[in-house]
Amino acid sequence: MKRFLLSFFALFLFTSADVEVSDVLYKSEVTFNDKKFVLNGAGIREKFFLDLYTVGLYLKTKSFNADVLLSSEDEKLLRIVVVSGLITSDRFNNGMDEGFKKSSNGEAYLYSDQIKLLKNGFGSDFNVNDEFFIYFGSDGKVLIYKGIKLRMVIPSNKPFQKILLGIWLGKEPAGNQLKENLLGID
Repeated sequence: MKRFLLSFFALFLFTSADVEVSDVLYKSEVTFNDKKFVLNGAGIREKFFLDLYTVGLYLKTKSFNADVLLSSEDEKLLRIVVVSGLITSDRFNNGMDEGFKKSSNGEAYLYSDQIKLLKNGFGSDFNVNDEFFIYFGSDGKVLIYKGIKLRMVIPSNKPFQKILLGIWLGKEPAGNQLKENLLGID
């Protein structure tokens, strides 16, 4: 019985612990717009061995299956924190364009209106420690926040939500290690 309780306690600590990524703390639980979310996983977006930004994925309940998450209509929350002065809006937008192309199987043009709104939501000024939230509503809307300020509401479009999240969790993600981290696998 002691062994079982010790294992359960260790599992509880492991699954409910805060995570620090590149000096950015991701709390194990957050409240966003009066709704509670749990940290599924967090990681770093790297390119050419440079840390660019961190990402944390928050869900209502944890999931380790990317396909289930991409198809799920449950609310989701991504927290992105810029950790490099090399990030500019042009570079970020180019990375998003590349991600959308891969995530949509080359059909990003079908979502050009939503992608334009997304880019406008992120804005043109990126600084180290800037914090963005992408909220995926169960109704299909996507809300973009910079800090606590709502910057953009993208009208309901569930296929767009799927390709947006697919940038990090799709078949050709922004980074395989980052995908595993967001899924809580590694």
